[in-house]
Amino acid sequence: MSRKPLPERILENWPAKVLSFMAAVLLFAFNQLNRLEERPMAVPLRLVGSEDLAPSSPYPRTVRIVLKGEANSIFAIQEGDLEAVLDLSAFKAEGVYRVPVVVEKRGSAFGIDPLEIRVDPSEVAIALEQRITRSVPVVPSFRGFLDPGFELASSELIPPTAEIEGPASLVRKASDVTTEFIELSGRSEDFNAVVRLQQRDPLLAFTGPGTVEFRAKIQKALAYRSFEGLSIQVEGLGPGLSLSGDLPPGTLRVSGSRSDLSFPLPPAGVLYVDLSLIDEPGVYTVPVGVRLPPGIRPEDWTPGAVTLAVVRSTEESR
Repeated sequence: MSRKPLPERILENWPAKVLSFMAAVLLFAFNQLNRLEERPMAVPLRLVGSEDLAPSSPYPRTVRIVLKGEANSIFAIQEGDLEAVLDLSAFKAEGVYRVPVVVEKRGSAFGIDPLEIRVDPSEVAIALEQRITRSVPVVPSFRGFLDPGFELASSELIPPTAEIEGPASLVRKASDVTTEFIELSGRSEDFNAVVRLQQRDPLLAFTGPGTVEFRAKIQKALAYRSFEGLSIQVEGLGPGLSLSGDLPPGTLRVSGSRSDLSFPLPPAGVLYVDLSLIDEPGVYTVPVGVRLPPGIRPEDWTPGAVTLAVVRSTEESR
């Protein structure tokens, strides 16, 4: 019995042989895939866009990716070597677009085979609007209380405004920005602090450093007291002269720290008139002065001036 030539033997039943070979390849690949492991990760989503357009609708700040490959390879990948990118640079007009999420590899993520990367979500719907900038006032935010007996006398923010940028509709609605909390607890002296600005809307950003300097002046807390029926003291009246009649009683309102205002009545002579410039009898209108101890400030008093008659002492005695 003669044997068939080798080419004939190879080509004999070739469809069945090809199918068998392909089945073996598929079985091998399936077996390899079953040996692969998965590793889920969350990575930041970075926007690449034009300078003229800005996102005006919320979008995910992170995406979930799943790496599939050999365990030793995928677990050696550093999180910083994968980045999800939403490329908006191709869009030139306002509108709503669906944009695919692209995962960029670098560093330890390069050269790994096999490596399958699945992204969730695989694409993002995003609205784009004209980008504008605008200056708005900065408002300080406080937390806590000053030491007992002290109050915030004045404060200043440098600079007093901040420039924000973002989609036109949101920028136009913004009336101000606030600082992060400025701690007042335990303070009883002037202080300065650098504080960050709060980013209340993630679609808006600050064009500057995003910080301001807060300067505060602290003083003792002021209390107020009022007194009535105070005698007005006459000072400086020259010899041989005297007043005709009595001066009306006065009222006084003062401010100061609670400890400085703890006295029951003001000292004598707190209201006075200075007549040292009068050297002749007559009718004069002179201002009423106020003399107070250190730390106490006059807020208001009446009368502010009095009209009085000056006579010679001998005339009054007749």
